[in-house]
Amino acid sequence: MELSHASFSNAQASPDAVAVQPAAPVTFEGLAGYFHAAAGKTAVLLLSPWGYEELCSRKTFRILGETLAAAGFPCLRFDYPGTGHSFGDSAAIDDDHAWRNGIRRALAELRALCNPARIVVMGQGIGGAFAGDLARDNEIDGLVLLAPVAQGRAYLRELAAWTAMTKPTFLVDASDGPEGGLMAGGFVLSAATANEFRALNLVKDWKPRTDKILLVERPDHPSDAKLADGLSANGLTPDRIPFAGYLDYISDPTLSIVPAGTVDRIVSWTAANFGPPQGARPAAAVSDLPSALKGENYEQTLLRFGPERMFFGALTTPAGKREKTAVLFVNSGQDHSAGWGRMTVDFARALAGDGFASLRMDMAGIGESLHWPGQTGQVLYSDRQLEDVKAAIDWLAGEGGAQKIMLFGRCSGAYLAFVAAVADPRIAGAFILNPRRLVWDPDEDVDKAIREPIQTLDTYRRKMVDRKQFARVLSGELSPAVAASKVLRAATRVADRKLAPVLRGFSKHHRLASVVHQRLRTLRDRGVPLTMVFSEGDRGVLELKTWFGDDFGGLSPYRNTELFFIADADHNLTPPAARAELLGRLRTFAARLA
Repeated sequence: MELSHASFSNAQASPDAVAVQPAAPVTFEGLAGYFHAAAGKTAVLLLSPWGYEELCSRKTFRILGETLAAAGFPCLRFDYPGTGHSFGDSAAIDDDHAWRNGIRRALAELRALCNPARIVVMGQGIGGAFAGDLARDNEIDGLVLLAPVAQGRAYLRELAAWTAMTKPTFLVDASDGPEGGLMAGGFVLSAATANEFRALNLVKDWKPRTDKILLVERPDHPSDAKLADGLSANGLTPDRIPFAGYLDYISDPTLSIVPAGTVDRIVSWTAANFGPPQGARPAAAVSDLPSALKGENYEQTLLRFGPERMFFGALTTPAGKREKTAVLFVNSGQDHSAGWGRMTVDFARALAGDGFASLRMDMAGIGESLHWPGQTGQVLYSDRQLEDVKAAIDWLAGEGGAQKIMLFGRCSGAYLAFVAAVADPRIAGAFILNPRRLVWDPDEDVDKAIREPIQTLDTYRRKMVDRKQFARVLSGELSPAVAASKVLRAATRVADRKLAPVLRGFSKHHRLASVVHQRLRTLRDRGVPLTMVFSEGDRGVLELKTWFGDDFGGLSPYRNTELFFIADADHNLTPPAARAELLGRLRTFAARLA
């Protein structure tokens, strides 16, 4: 079977799918890496951004690596110390050269993997700052800076400002990180790493040791222009291209659109300056690279599985006694398998301390996993994802040695974990967090639902008497017809719900409610424990009330089902205290299945 990647928007696939080899997992000196083998003699080291920006960029960086390899350029990507699937805790790093040293280890690993004649370093965001720092002191042949951080000190201020601005969504402050460090959303920098960032400066006294430089500039961004001016003042004239599609790419992990045109121009620039032999093709797939990391109470192995090794996973096993039950973590939205704020990595390693193995997987088209051949359209809330989960269960029950399997998912991953537990009798339990849906309305557009979540009628009533909303209508910012349409849809849903007992099969609410209750009966009759956890006030609570009443009394027939609420928590469980409470409940649930 030939696999392909495509420049996927949330709506449809690119018509120009390119056959690729999946990246081979590799570990070196505590770092997790992803090697794209190719036959050319110019190799590329890719340095990712960090935190929220890295979540948005993961798929694009994978596609960039695949596209470079398809053009004949071997490529290595990796997770910085204490991030992604690499060893360590980002909050506990006490070496203010840890990331620099990690990057130099990655450069040495790239040389060892393919013995290149030339090296090109590409970096985005803070990765661009580290790429420039590397080029200051090391002989490299080319440098590509994608929307780079020019000054680390200013970047830290921007992160703190972003955290304050997003606090209504992510309930943390920048000061909620370790002392002297920083928390941005759920992502943490130690004091030492923050100091390392502060020392980065591509404006003052910076001159890279190469004259082949590509600057991929954000639209109307003064820092990028200033960086180009500084290079010119030092006698270097970088090539400059616009970062087309930057805002759509970097605004949200789930809605991120791969900037395919920009990727193609970067690869074209690389080929024009370091062209591989005519007709170069990717090297054969690599399968014998080291891919394990050992912690104090766990061992982690990066692996590929499924048809043509299309899926990526990280298997974490306990160092001591192993329980019969293994946990399968599925993606939330399009956050890759490290999870929001590295949640799933932390949870997997904590569960290993209790004796539980776990697999963190990327489903098709997310993170490190390829799409199914011919797969198009929105991947979330799709029955096709049941095939992804089945492939992981097959692997866990086979090579993974698990006798029982439980599922964990958040948001869209919670929905998938729920329906997969119903569909596969091998599932021994499901633990779901903040599901937005327990049944999917086939008439609903997934992309639109993700972008414009449906609000309650009460919300619209409040907005109708809100002076700010009224001012938006008067100014033309908000269409009266659109506002009225939303109110009408909400009212129709309420009426359909109230009339469902009378209309029965003629009522959409009745039909969908029947599906929800049939799913719950299936799990109850099989004796499969189900735990549903919600942040207090989460939008998913409306789903509960829709199917089970305002007091959730409709859940009472399902004795296998538990319902918990976590206070002072957002949808992503960003606050450390909320996350700790969730982990405690997860460990208790797993212990019941041991």
